[in-house]
This record gives sequence, C-alpha cells and structure tokens, in this order.
Amino acid sequence: MPRSRLSPERMLDIRKSELDESGNRVLGISMPGLKQAPERIAAALSLSEPLSYEWVVTNGEHEKRGTIDPKRPTIRLSFRRDQDPEGAWLLQVLARSGDKQKELWRQYLFVQCALRRSQAEIAEIAERYAPIFLFSAKEKYFPVSLKTLLRAPAIKNADERLKIKTVFGKEAIPLAELGKFMRYNGHSEYLLDFNVFSMKRSVFATLGGDPHDAVIYYSYLEDPDSDRFFITYHQIYAYDTKTGLARITNIGPHVFDRESMILVFEGSERPSSMIISGHLENQTIAFLKNLKRWSQGRLRVPFDDPRTLKLGDHAVIAVGEGSHALYPTSGEYQLSLLREIAGHVDGTLLRGRGQRHDILPEQVLLPPALRSQRVPTYRLNAFGLDHLTSRIHKDPEGRDPYRAFLVFSGYWVDVAGTQNARFPPFTRNLTEIGDWVDGAFEWLWDDVPDEYHDNNGLILEFLRENTEDF
Repeated sequence: MPRSRLSPERMLDIRKSELDESGNRVLGISMPGLKQAPERIAAALSLSEPLSYEWVVTNGEHEKRGTIDPKRPTIRLSFRRDQDPEGAWLLQVLARSGDKQKELWRQYLFVQCALRRSQAEIAEIAERYAPIFLFSAKEKYFPVSLKTLLRAPAIKNADERLKIKTVFGKEAIPLAELGKFMRYNGHSEYLLDFNVFSMKRSVFATLGGDPHDAVIYYSYLEDPDSDRFFITYHQIYAYDTKTGLARITNIGPHVFDRESMILVFEGSERPSSMIISGHLENQTIAFLKNLKRWSQGRLRVPFDDPRTLKLGDHAVIAVGEGSHALYPTSGEYQLSLLREIAGHVDGTLLRGRGQRHDILPEQVLLPPALRSQRVPTYRLNAFGLDHLTSRIHKDPEGRDPYRAFLVFSGYWVDVAGTQNARFPPFTRNLTEIGDWVDGAFEWLWDDVPDEYHDNNGLILEFLRENTEDF
C-alpha cells in the first residue's frame, strides 16, 4: 500500500558509523532529499530556490559546523576520543535563500568512541549478571524484539495508517512502512501519534503475548570521569495496558513502551548497585502507602545486600502488571489513580487473607545463563549503540541488526498529557547516565516488613526448584 508522497522517503540516512585508528567515531550521513526534492523543501520553508545548506552539530558548549553540497548532499562527522563528549549530539540542517535562513531538520545522533572493553568482554559481563524478571500472573504482554515491534507479519499485513506531522505537513504512513520511515526520518520532534487508533483494537495489542518469545536488550556505557561503567538491560513492549481506573478510562494505555534497569560497576567487575526505573520523573510512587515515597522515577538498590532478592548473581526484578514498571520487590504500589501489583504477591502472607496462589512458570523470565525445563528463558541481545546506522544488516560482533530503528530520535510513546517519551538511546537514563544514577532514590531494606521478605523467600524457593544447577 503506497503512502502519501508529501516528502522524500529518505531525509537523513546514517550510512556508516566507524572508528578510525585513533578511536574517534566517524559518521557518514547522506541527505538524498536535498537533491531529489528541492522544490518541496523550498515550498515547505516558504523560501525561493535555489537553496544552500549548512549543518551544525552541538552537545552543550561543543559545536561543529559545515556546509552541504545540494548536488552531493553528504555530511562527514568526526568525534574525537577523550575530547568530544559522548552521548546525544543535536544535528541541525539550515536552508538559506538570499538573506533568509530557516531550519529544515533537527535530529539527535548518539555517539560512542572507542570503548575500554571489547564487545566479547561486555557480552560476558552482561550475561553473567543478567536479571530475572518476575511478572504478575495476570500480565498479558512480555518484552519483544525490535524486529517483532515493527516487522512482525501482523504489522506487514495491517491496513492501519499512522498520521505523523512532518516538516512537509501531515503524512499518513502505512504501518507496513513505519519502520522504514523511522530509519530515514529520525527528526527529533516527530511524534508517533497513536491517538487515531482504538488502542484495544490496534494491531500492536496483538503482539508480545508469549513469554517464550521474550527478548531483553543490553547496552554498555562508560563514565568519562571515572572508572565507573554501566550495563543497562532494556525491555521493549508493543503495548502497555495499565490497570484499574487507568485502563477503564483508556487514559493510561499506550502503544510502545520501554523500561530499563542499570547495573552500576565502580572499580570492579562486580556490580555495586542497581538503578531500577519505573514511571516518569516527577510522578510520585508510594510503597505501602507512605512507608516509601519517591518521585525520581528510579531507585538505587544495593546489589550485594543479603535482602536484595537474587538467584546466584542474577537479581530478581518485579514487573508492574500492565505498566511494566520495574521494582526491587514484589508487592503493591500506588501512582495517583493507578494501583498496580508487581511480581508475585502471596495474599496470605502480605495481606493475611485471600487464597494462596502458586507461582506460574510463565510469570518468570530467566536469563540465558540459567536453564530450566519449565520456566521460559529470554534471548539477550546487544543494542550496539556504538555502531548505530540506518541500515539493517548482519553484524559480525552479534549486535541486533534491527537496532537501525533506534536512529529515530523523535517520540515513540504517545503519552496522555505532555510527557511523550523517546526510546533508547535518546532517553535521559542513557544520555545523562551519570546524573541519572547519582540522582536515584535510595532504597533501603531496613523498614520493609518481614512478610515481604517471606514472600521473596517463596519466590526464591520456586526459582531454586525450577532452575538447573541450583
């Protein structure tokens, strides 16, 4: 099904991302639309032809500039190791006609120079400490791969269209072409506006229902000012249902969701703490009414505290039913009108009433290092944020080829209100990872009631009984 041709198919194509001999990151970018559709660009900007172009890329006080030849519209960017900051750089493309100049394009680029560790070393650490995820028995959606998210058969065969406000006006993009559109049109202000769909009838509501097909991603970042490094485990969902009143009123549910937790390593190849994220910053979350309240959007949990639930070196992370927010312990949490159950809650232990329910194997996702005949095991894939391009191709070092979708730096998640959300790597917990880690709410176990530790004991017993080598 062809989409409306209001704009060129490829406005910004990140063709290559390579390291030079000095460990500097070199990006090769093409903007074929400048050559293919100059008249449409001029009309969209209310400028007269011919147009000339220049680019500027910035990160804080750091800036680089250059010009673009409209006949050969390419940009070569070089980021110097140990001199230019890593993370998100904003690329702006400016069009000029006479004495008038207007912005045509803006897109974030994610930059990592040479790393201290090899991809094989990073993969080994990521697998060694990969967490266990524990869901509610009523959970209907589990983490999916990027390929499933945008190239599943149901997406390819869908007749839905998504309206996106572009620099050329509103375009109706068939879902079958959405992934391709995103790889070559990663404008930082584009919004995937899913309000036009009935959420419950959207094709995305049919994806991700099988825990046996679950995929978890990991990424690796380094602190340039210390020996700290961070491994982030990412969950991607096709659909977020929420629970309770939020689900009934259809205010909270949304297409696409991403959650994450970070392992913090400080001077050692063993984690010192975990940063567990759930919901947005400035949203107050309560545990056991007012026993604990925080609004930072993340918690710091000591990794080696004996009360932190782990099976061997694999932390057990509770997942909020419907919202997929992550928590350090199973239980009940409150966010405004949203009350959610995270993980497995034994009613007889935590409430002193209700029927006891055994943990179901499908509530648990084990990492690849743990084996079980009954419990699902997720696939652990590398995001490979250090080599992001717009191209889908097999990677010799095992990075997920469909990470190409992540060059889209606009808003993936259309959230009710004003806090629409981007996907990694353009989320604050990656672009400002040092501040994100240091600003987390400190979770202490001292005031957590004994019955919660007893509940965690039941969970650990289930894991030991159903996992080989334990």
